[in-house]
Amino acid sequence: MPVNPSPAVLRAGQLLWHMARRPSEAYSVSELARIAGIPRATCDSVLQALAEQGLVVRREPELRYQLGGFCVALGDAAREANPVLSAASVEAEELARRLNACVAVSAPVADETRVMAVFDWGPPLGTRPRRGQSMPLVPPFGAVFVAWDDAEARAWLGRADENLEDAQRDQWRKALDTIRRRGHVISLIGDRTGDHGPDFETLLTTPDAEDALRQRDELVGLMQHTEYFADEIDDAAAVRLSQISAPVFDATGRAAASLMLLGPQHGLAGREVNALGRQVADAARRASKAAGNGNGA
Repeated sequence: MPVNPSPAVLRAGQLLWHMARRPSEAYSVSELARIAGIPRATCDSVLQALAEQGLVVRREPELRYQLGGFCVALGDAAREANPVLSAASVEAEELARRLNACVAVSAPVADETRVMAVFDWGPPLGTRPRRGQSMPLVPPFGAVFVAWDDAEARAWLGRADENLEDAQRDQWRKALDTIRRRGHVISLIGDRTGDHGPDFETLLTTPDAEDALRQRDELVGLMQHTEYFADEIDDAAAVRLSQISAPVFDATGRAAASLMLLGPQHGLAGREVNALGRQVADAARRASKAAGNGNGA
């Protein structure tokens, strides 16, 4: 008989993730309870338990909470235990510096894809992911993680809207084939997708968790009916790049992380996009090799 996860532990993780998104800020119990969508008394109890373990600290006399020093030790231990994220972060920072761009490291966490680190060397304007942002692992999000395993790909497609037309499901299957063949994901901003990019900032900062989740679910449903992934891009084409992602494989061959290059505000020639795709894929292969994947793939 399966054992259900502890609600208290789930709430503790939710609170820690939120505080990690803005580590320099301090929060009252009421603010955190509202953000997490849990009763204030429950939130207070969870925070007291976290404080006893040094995971959060309460600032007096304001009675506001911040991340505690023990999180540093946990982070150091996690980096040692997870060479994939460490290797991916090294390559992401180098890529961001070299291209004067913004590069994020993401990873699958349970049934979500979550931003783990951001290296921003890009111009001041443009979309910026932030650490802790997450989206459900359903089409079109997370294709960079599932394209390499048939079972995971089928499960991913199975989580799509049940009302999705067969033609759209076939489009997602073809997109996964293209990703496998190319070795990375390219998403372009087109007439149908230009106004529907994820409003991550709202999802992060909205004080009402239910509203945030509803907005996210509406966005996911909308994106499932758009052309999100690019097929082959002609070198002479004029396009607007949304993002390029490439997988970082662990020692077992699982896509355990990804590098994601955010596109600039201005248009690019197809040959520039294709060249950027190769650079992102090369960086991901180096990270895979550094993480223990002998083939770098």
